[in-house]
Amino acid sequence: MRHKTYILRGVSFVVAAVAVAGCSTEKPSREFTVPKTLCGVSVPTDALSHLLPASGRNLTAEAEGSTDDVQLCKVNVDDVMVLALSRERINAGDSAQHILLSQLSIARPKSAQDGTIAYADEAAVSLVKCRGADVEEEDISTLVNVLKPARPNESAMKSLISGYTAALNKQEPCKRSS
Repeated sequence: MRHKTYILRGVSFVVAAVAVAGCSTEKPSREFTVPKTLCGVSVPTDALSHLLPASGRNLTAEAEGSTDDVQLCKVNVDDVMVLALSRERINAGDSAQHILLSQLSIARPKSAQDGTIAYADEAAVSLVKCRGADVEEEDISTLVNVLKPARPNESAMKSLISGYTAALNKQEPCKRSS
């Protein structure tokens, strides 16, 4: 009988040691700096920080296909794409909610700024309406999408898309480059 008791105590000790080792108090390490701009447009760094992965060494943000009509900005952490931001000129009249539904199948996003912004925890869309005598009637659509291992966060997404759109508006995006 004694022999079994020692074995059970030994097994209990090993299980307890493994459990403690698995609950390390060491936090994930984030060695990269959160950017203040994404492909030339200022962003709220606090909001972006809440969406980016909790750990990683190297962050890069690069524009692809950058023209006056279409731009894709990819954010990579340790060579893995974690966030994609696309901006394009579209025909006037679509809604931010419809774009989020048709592009990413997000059926019930929340809305802000008179419906020009639609957002959920993992994606958001904003519309800048280009109207007036000196511009062609169209909209500029911005779509942001976080990908794993990034962290979905509805509040941070709303803040990111709102801040990005406000900064974009200051750049007068409706005027075409010559």
